[in-house]
Amino acid sequence: MKKAIKIILISLVALIVLVLAALKFAPGFIKDYVVAHSEEFIGRKMAIESVSLNPFTFTVNVDKFALLEQDGTTPFVSFDKFRINVDPLKIVTRTAAVSEIYMKGLFVHVTQNGDKFNFSDILDFLAKADSTSPDTVAVDTAASDTGMVNAAEIAKGLPVSISVKNIVFENGNIIYEDTKIGSKIHIKDFGIAIPAVYLSNKQTDVGVSLKFADGGDLNVKVSVNAATNDFNVNVGLKDFALACGKPYLNDFIAYKDFSGSVSTDISVAGNLNDVLSSNVGGIVSVDNVVLTETSGKTIGVKHVGVGIGKANLNENTFIIDSVIVDGAYAHMDMYKDGKTNIDVLLAPLNKKSAAPADSSAPDTTAKAEEAKPEPAKKMVAKVGKLYVHNTKVSANDQTLTKPFNYTVSGITVNGSNINFDTPCTVNVTASFPEGGSVSVKYKGALSDIGTMDAYISVKNLALKHFSNYSLHYTGYPISAGTMAFASENKIQDFNLESKNTIDIYNIDVGDKDNSVNPEFTVPMKVGLYILKDKNDKIQFDIPVKGNMKDPEFSVLKIIWKTVMNLIIKVAVSPLKVVGNVATTGAGMVGLDLGNNDEILIDVKSATFTSEQYAKASKMTEVLANDPKLKLIFTQYYNPNRAAKRNKQHMLKTEFYKQSQGKQTLNELDERAILEIKDSDEAFKAYANEHAADIDEKKLKTELATLASKRDEDLLKVLMQQNGVTKKNIKVLTAPAGELSGYKGKAMYKVTVDVQ
Repeated sequence: MKKAIKIILISLVALIVLVLAALKFAPGFIKDYVVAHSEEFIGRKMAIESVSLNPFTFTVNVDKFALLEQDGTTPFVSFDKFRINVDPLKIVTRTAAVSEIYMKGLFVHVTQNGDKFNFSDILDFLAKADSTSPDTVAVDTAASDTGMVNAAEIAKGLPVSISVKNIVFENGNIIYEDTKIGSKIHIKDFGIAIPAVYLSNKQTDVGVSLKFADGGDLNVKVSVNAATNDFNVNVGLKDFALACGKPYLNDFIAYKDFSGSVSTDISVAGNLNDVLSSNVGGIVSVDNVVLTETSGKTIGVKHVGVGIGKANLNENTFIIDSVIVDGAYAHMDMYKDGKTNIDVLLAPLNKKSAAPADSSAPDTTAKAEEAKPEPAKKMVAKVGKLYVHNTKVSANDQTLTKPFNYTVSGITVNGSNINFDTPCTVNVTASFPEGGSVSVKYKGALSDIGTMDAYISVKNLALKHFSNYSLHYTGYPISAGTMAFASENKIQDFNLESKNTIDIYNIDVGDKDNSVNPEFTVPMKVGLYILKDKNDKIQFDIPVKGNMKDPEFSVLKIIWKTVMNLIIKVAVSPLKVVGNVATTGAGMVGLDLGNNDEILIDVKSATFTSEQYAKASKMTEVLANDPKLKLIFTQYYNPNRAAKRNKQHMLKTEFYKQSQGKQTLNELDERAILEIKDSDEAFKAYANEHAADIDEKKLKTELATLASKRDEDLLKVLMQQNGVTKKNIKVLTAPAGELSGYKGKAMYKVTVDVQ
């Protein structure tokens, strides 16, 4: 008996030694076999330094593993150390327990080129091998109506419960490259810490931390209940470099460079069975964002912070606690081709949207009509606080004769309780160069952008900065002046009713630039002079009404056109306006010259009647009241028409002398000559016989001589009037080109200019 027991004990010891020896050396044999036949298993070479199993602690260790690329030398996936520890004693309690999973130095390098990855060959190899294997038995798993499998229900169908504890990954590196677009994302110091994972009604907590090679840290904490599928995710991202997304921007914008960072502290709570009903809250911020355009100019912002109170897609609810913008700056460049820098920036996106539709795409219209979606839930949107400060915007208009550059700085926006349905108030203030300012007050609801109230107040706006606009549209540059502008606007269903008041002080313009071809022919100097009151101010109101949806409607265009029309109107009949300045407020000259700014003349006479002299002399009184004024008397008549009329009058005169037997004529004779009709048969017979005796070309020369004598005579008389000098009076005949096309009565047209 003792001998039998001894043999059994020796056999057991030998068996245990053999088992332990097998457990000790078997991993090595398995490792060598797998490495040698790896290409048969997955189509790639594999390298493993060592594999060991501790039979006493049931711990498996793998050192220096590498799955190589197709070239057989470059690592695709690798790690320095892997350890897994199984607790076999837990099987007594019907629990399959893993007490530890540890990995150090995980390295993964994924490259993409179009729809191909550097692991696509592995997938193809496995798919080919799988297609030759026998069909597998389908496994029926419990699932909810949403398709989400409940872990606790799965656990009920298993003979044992499952728990995995102490999952730790550290010092990992993950690299993703898209070779087609040239992007690269490198996640370094990648780490995962999971205290425990349960396939039962217990809470599973996961922690992930990593660093990005281009800048930024990411920490993610996840809690999941495997039985209820409730989850809570917290994402903490600090100073993530936005530059890694530059290659992807090429499909949307044309740019030179892009930089900045984003940080988040976001929590998401919900259930895996209905992810869209999750509640999202937290803070998102971007800092030091700079977008460099192809021109080299930049658009950016120092800081944007958004506090999210609650966002729920299923409920269509978006509650924003606050939006803070600090140090934003932008510019608007307008080019001669009608485009702006925004058009240039968005060129790739516009090109993509203009691409023709794919005619081969299936027609989903019928299906869309059959499947009528449920009406969307009413959106609940609210911004508790909106604050924008330290912001500036520059405008550069290159469409003008001379480019216009202007910067509005110190832009501040204050708003509270900005919601979708209820009217709210937003106040905007900004600063202009040289102490000017603007204030805007808006009241309206986001749900009805066509109905709102807006009040705009501009103070101390230095007009000389807009000189290039004045030069382009009128030919006159602005040299001085300030403006105040107030506008009260009520909009109902896009129908605007606006009251606008313009108050301009001490405005002055330089001499007209004859090299410019202005869009408006405006006598700016005269118009502004007449519009000014005794205190050098111009004030007028401009009401504006119209539908803002009309593409031709523009508030600024209406105001500008009104101002120009007003200046033109007062300048067209300056003497009338100047003569009534005491009542119109346009100046303080104090004359009443009546309704006419013209003096009719007789082209056959070198002198004037007493009435004509008196009227011309009366007009010069304005010069005595204001030395800055200048009167211009311009003579107009049509030489061809005047020669024909003069010829007809000469024929009637000679006909009258012959028929009446007179050589000298008196006033009564002159009246009688004027009463002779062109249709008189006797006169017609005389004219037909003697018309050739009178040379019309000679008559034109004589008329020009008479016109010159009239200019001399009128100037001589006017120079004798009080306040008249060589500088403030001018008498001339219009150029021959203007005379030949003139259709009015023969006269001196009188205009006013400002010296």
